[in-house]
Amino acid sequence: MKKQTRLTLTATLAVTIGMATAGLAHATVTFGDGGASLQSILNNITKAPINNASGINVNTDQLSSDSYWQISGSGGSFAQIIIELAGNANTNTVGIYDATDPSKMITLFSGIESSGAQKLLTLGNDGSVIVNFTDTGIDFAGNAFGYFLNTGSTIFYSDKDLNADGIDHMVAFQGKGTDTIDLPATLPGVWSTNEYIMAWEDLPGGGDMDYNDFVLMTESVSPISMPDPSIQSIPEPSILALLGIGFLGLLGMPRIRNS
Repeated sequence: MKKQTRLTLTATLAVTIGMATAGLAHATVTFGDGGASLQSILNNITKAPINNASGINVNTDQLSSDSYWQISGSGGSFAQIIIELAGNANTNTVGIYDATDPSKMITLFSGIESSGAQKLLTLGNDGSVIVNFTDTGIDFAGNAFGYFLNTGSTIFYSDKDLNADGIDHMVAFQGKGTDTIDLPATLPGVWSTNEYIMAWEDLPGGGDMDYNDFVLMTESVSPISMPDPSIQSIPEPSILALLGIGFLGLLGMPRIRNS
């Protein structure tokens, strides 16, 4: 019976820890064209100092977690469109949504804006969302948000679990602090580690999966892990306490002798 008790405890720990860590990882994407199209875009704007080619490989340098983000301590984030190649270019909009309430959405770039368009996003200490120094009138619950692309008929979220087709429509890449990057509206500079390129696929079901439909850079942000909503009401210390109670309970069980 001791062996059975140990197995029960092990299974309980595995299930509980699995619940606590669910939703923290974010799968990478597989390109329909092997990444050739997006790689070509990055090759045109980023150069590594060693071989004068991009230091980013779109297949191997994808962020493993890019669903949710926060603005750094400065309180502001600058974003710039790199390129938009989509057939839906005139209707596509890109913005952010509140991590705790996806219905709260703020548009950063509209369909009429093209390469080089720039926006400054600020989150006030009262939750107010400010774009280019203008209060949008919408407040977020805190410094945690996702990105979205709205085609006019479908909204795709950086959190693929919110997408109706279950497809990951955004892939992100982080600067390494070594490449020089030359964006459409700014002078060349180092692609720093607090700067990210986000590339979108704008067709339902993934379309051709080339992720070159809308590409932008954003800075002074960092990716964060959001817990599974089903366990958000159980803070981590409480989970550990439950584990402790379960363990003590098992220790306190009367021994059953083998017959």
